[in-house]
Amino acid sequence: MNNMIELIRCVWSCRRFSVLLFLWFVAHQVQAEQRTVCLLPLTTSDAGSNDLIQSPTSTSHGFDPELHLGKKDAGWSAYMRLWEAHHEDPSNLEVRRFLGIPTTEPFVFQARRGRSSPRWLAWRPGTYAQVDTSHFSIFSSADEKTTRQVAADLEMCFWVWTQLFFPLWEGAAQVASAFEDFQPSDSISDYLAATRPRLSIRRQFQVVLLKDAEQYQKTLQAEGPGIELSTGFYSDSLRTIFLYGVDGEAAETRRHELTHQLFREATRSGLGQESPGEKSDFWMVEGIAGYMESLVIGDRHATVGGWDSPRLQYARYRVLAGGDQIPPAELMSDGQKDAQNRSDLSRWYSHSIAHIHSLMDGNDAQARHWLYERLARLYRSRSGMSPLEESDAVESRLLQSWGDGLRRYLQLNAKTLVSYPAQHPLRVLCLTGCEIDEAALQSIPPSNEMTWLDLARLPIRNESVMRLVPQPEKLQQLTLEVTRADDSLGPWLQRAADLRELDMSWTKVGDDFLQSIKDCQEIEVLWMTGTQLTDQSVEVLLKFPQLESLDVQRSQITEAGLERIRQARPNLQLNPLELRLP
Repeated sequence: MNNMIELIRCVWSCRRFSVLLFLWFVAHQVQAEQRTVCLLPLTTSDAGSNDLIQSPTSTSHGFDPELHLGKKDAGWSAYMRLWEAHHEDPSNLEVRRFLGIPTTEPFVFQARRGRSSPRWLAWRPGTYAQVDTSHFSIFSSADEKTTRQVAADLEMCFWVWTQLFFPLWEGAAQVASAFEDFQPSDSISDYLAATRPRLSIRRQFQVVLLKDAEQYQKTLQAEGPGIELSTGFYSDSLRTIFLYGVDGEAAETRRHELTHQLFREATRSGLGQESPGEKSDFWMVEGIAGYMESLVIGDRHATVGGWDSPRLQYARYRVLAGGDQIPPAELMSDGQKDAQNRSDLSRWYSHSIAHIHSLMDGNDAQARHWLYERLARLYRSRSGMSPLEESDAVESRLLQSWGDGLRRYLQLNAKTLVSYPAQHPLRVLCLTGCEIDEAALQSIPPSNEMTWLDLARLPIRNESVMRLVPQPEKLQQLTLEVTRADDSLGPWLQRAADLRELDMSWTKVGDDFLQSIKDCQEIEVLWMTGTQLTDQSVEVLLKFPQLESLDVQRSQITEAGLERIRQARPNLQLNPLELRLP
């Protein structure tokens, strides 16, 4: 309550903040964490109520008045007031003109037969399309529908990035200068009509959109091994993003790579030919790009962050289930080559991205300011962001609470889950180590796209699992350890033909369950520790052709049954987890 009173005093004492922004921010201060809301450009036909203010999932704004960025406060506040004015009246030409939004549509899309691709691309004239949008120059060998979808997504992501990282954006100084004399009581339209300011973007950002994986790999084969596993790549030397694909992981990768490009090219970076994070702090380069993979674009607004971010599921498993931590000194000392040569690279990525989520969305304005400051130094941004007060003390506090802070951020409870429901059907979900009940689980929408589901140690029954994934055909990994699952789950799971790993340890499943899933022939890892399996299941277990690891300790399989398994499958890793009697 004291923090709220102080916030009200701060806002009312500063005429630079608009009343609308103040009212919106106060309305969403309860548990102001988990997601940031940004506004999108609209068509002139999108007039109507402001869905941002009405949205129950909104938690914080692109502009955070607690950051105390000095002169940048006024510019950032005015910038968000512009976007609010655009949403209040999308037909307002003065606002559209200042932002560079076309008269009727959200962005420009001009396509022609390509005749001037970069020399290093070596494409024959007429074999590709050259597309110019409001902020991007796209060389595309993909079909028109795919090109339009990608172009629209890039434009929306650009505007989200400018709102979220306004203090580092090259346009911030222009906005602050243009609105230096603006007062909250002024009409945005009248002010713009009288002063006629414009945003001036230096250049378009270059993108190469390939038609498929084969062309993508062929184009980037010189980048070395591993490129075939990706769906996008930003070349720091060529100042170009290479992409293929539209939805799912391809969209997340596109936003990841675009973030690299925008921090490099839209911040007036002074790096020159150097790459960011060459010597240290490369965790921030990849962490902030991974954070932007959480972006969800709606019809009128977008959200960034959130407990349901795909990357956070892996971090939650590592930290809460495995007790894993990377000390800040180790994470921050790695430069680009050091990080890329790590044997635990996926672990390093997971921690880097999770810490960025925590710093951005953990309801700590000083932590967010500290991160902005470090990003500005990392990219040698000439944005002129005001320094953080007592920066050394803030950094000391953050480093001392590094591991505990991340654990607290990742450990969800039922209230958080219900207050900030998932925005879309999920592909991966890990809630192990969280305090979630079946009622809270109801807030998560069903998804037939789920590939990994971990609900270990939650007090849930079969019905909750089957509601979350009505059609489990795409499920590859399922963990229901220490839940209330039983044999009647088998008929549902037998449809998971792609299932690779299953953990039903310490549940009531037994022979009937295993018989039900005998057609899941892709299973490689099977944890049945402490279940009701008997020797009757031995022959079924031996018929899983891909099985590499099996644990049936504390089940009812006898030593004779175990010996039968050893003789029939001598290369099988049997009972790898050593359980000791109390």
